Amino acid sequence: MYELLQNLLAFKYACKINHWSTDNYAAHLKFDRLTEHVDDWIDSIAESYFMARDMKKAFKPDLLNPKLIDKNLPNMCQKIISLLEDLAEDDDLDEGAKSLLGDIEADFLVKMALAELS
Repeated sequence: MYELLQNLLAFKYACKINHWSTDNYAAHLKFDRLTEHVDDWIDSIAESYFMARDMKKAFKPDLLNPKLIDKNLPNMCQKIISLLEDLAEDDDLDEGAKSLLGDIEADFLVKMALAELS
C-alpha cells in the first residue's frame, strides 16, 4: 500500500508539472482534471489502511519519491492500475480495502483515457 501511496503522490505532482509547463489552455484544464480525487484517494488509503492499523510510523519524508514522477501520464496511470490489480489479489486485505482499490482503479481507467487525449 505504501508503494501505491507513493505513486499516487507522484502522479499528482507529474500532473502539476505538466499543468504549470503548458501554454495550451485546454491542456492546462486537462491536467487539473487529472488531479481530481487524487488527494481523496491518498487520504482514504492513509486513514483506512495505515492509521486504522496504527501504522502512522510508515509516513516518512520519502513518501513523495521524485524518482516515480514521470511526465508521461498514461504510463503513470497504467503503473497505478497495475499496482491496484496486484493489491486486489492480496488475501490479507478486507473487503472495504478491496472496494476502495476498485474505486480507485475505476477512476484511474478514466484518467488514463483522459491522459491519452492529445
